[in-house]
Amino acid sequence: MASKPADADTLVESLEDPAALREVLNPFDGCPWDVYFNRLTEGYMAAERDDHVPIGDVHVHWAEQFASGNNIGMLAHRDSLKTTASLGFVIACLEYQPGFLAHWITNTQGQAHKKADTEFWKIVERNPWLVNLNKPPEQDTKEAKIWPHGSGLFAGWLFGAIEGDRSHQLILDDVIKERGDGDTEEILQWIEGVTVPMVKDSGTTAVIGTRKRPDDIYSHLIDRDAYDFTEYPAVLEEWDREFREDDTWRERRPPEGLYTEVDGRPLVDDEVHVLWPEARGPQYLAEKYDQMSPHLFWREFCMVIRGASGNLIEKSDVDRLVNDDGCSIRGQSPPRDLSPGAGEATIVAHDPAQSSTGDHAAFTAWRVGRDGRRRLLDARAETGMQPSAIKAELADLDDRYDPAMVVIESNGMQQYVANDAVEFSASLRSKVTGIPTTGKKHSWENGIPRLRRLVENGGIQFYRGHGPTEDFIQAALSLTLSDGKLKGHTPDLIASWYMAEQGIRRLEDMGALDAGDDADDTGGVSYL
Repeated sequence: MASKPADADTLVESLEDPAALREVLNPFDGCPWDVYFNRLTEGYMAAERDDHVPIGDVHVHWAEQFASGNNIGMLAHRDSLKTTASLGFVIACLEYQPGFLAHWITNTQGQAHKKADTEFWKIVERNPWLVNLNKPPEQDTKEAKIWPHGSGLFAGWLFGAIEGDRSHQLILDDVIKERGDGDTEEILQWIEGVTVPMVKDSGTTAVIGTRKRPDDIYSHLIDRDAYDFTEYPAVLEEWDREFREDDTWRERRPPEGLYTEVDGRPLVDDEVHVLWPEARGPQYLAEKYDQMSPHLFWREFCMVIRGASGNLIEKSDVDRLVNDDGCSIRGQSPPRDLSPGAGEATIVAHDPAQSSTGDHAAFTAWRVGRDGRRRLLDARAETGMQPSAIKAELADLDDRYDPAMVVIESNGMQQYVANDAVEFSASLRSKVTGIPTTGKKHSWENGIPRLRRLVENGGIQFYRGHGPTEDFIQAALSLTLSDGKLKGHTPDLIASWYMAEQGIRRLEDMGALDAGDDADDTGGVSYL
């Protein structure tokens, strides 16, 4: 076959015949990866509302990493198009390499169907030059697709059954979610015992995702000699500042040539190196920063797992052990189910999202002991939750912890949940309590700043190492005071805790936390 001309991009623009275009766009036969990717994404974006932005050097680099024949780890910042680039590489293999088989594994069944079916078919059908993939498949389900030329794509999800023969490419795509999926070791055993054996001897595994917490599965896979792990933050300086002293810093650091030095304003007042400035530059990042809690922004976009420079509470106070009158419980996991005893109570609180795309819908569950100490039992924060999913989550927490009260800020969601909760739980309806919060959040007596006193006195306790709990702690460490008032966006998990505090005070006023004569003596100490 004749080699491709040097200016493949120009030739692509002049061709209309799908078969001829397919031949020119073959990245395994001379077509540059950037030309292939841009044509693929242009076709996809033609039916979307947003404009097409040319891919960056990093996306070509990722394709080359996939094609290297090595097992790779790509931990990249949010909105970097890591999934799109990975799917684009797999599509090239399926189109141009007869008999190529791939497994795409995600965290949930819904994600697997969306990425390996819905989004996959959108890309293929909007690019008719993918001649082989646009032919009717011999098998076509949400979990399995096989084409006449022998290529096949199989989808699966964490702890689910895996279909298909052994494959040439296994992709583990964001296989853990924000609130965790149980014991890290259990997840690792499933990945290495169920999915990895599905790879042919000549095949490779790619792990792609975004870091969620220090002790996630990625931190364990990074230590495996079988993988070449690289992290791709949006801003290189922030990542360097956090990890420069780590033993694995140089091995995990991305190639500096992928980054462009730009004026960091309005994000920071300095020159910084940004991964994809054409689409994810300082202005874009600054807008995201304004929309998110600081600790979430640094985690999602700069791959740095830390609280922002908050000043409301001290990390040393949080880390002090409960036996030393501190907040941390080590070596234990929170109980999945709990029935409070005399003088105790459990509280469930929900902070509704104000929009379907920005805020998270947040839930927290707390135990209040006879001495008034709070103990976090569970937490969750997710975007895009439907009202039915919110009610189901509240019903689950009600079933597991038998709360005395389910607190929701007084608004339409509270009324909706109260009216329809009986569908899920006979007990939930009577417990849903709406409490107004307007104007009270900045109060040192009964607002969010009161968290400082609870932390300093050991009045709030955390099961350390529990993923959702660590998320709550990071959110708390991001809280900043300025002129005696909270500054910036209040993290959604903290807003949920604040709602729980209002419920605790109401129970106290009702006498529901009085232990009675037979209760253990607490020495008169109270943290209420």
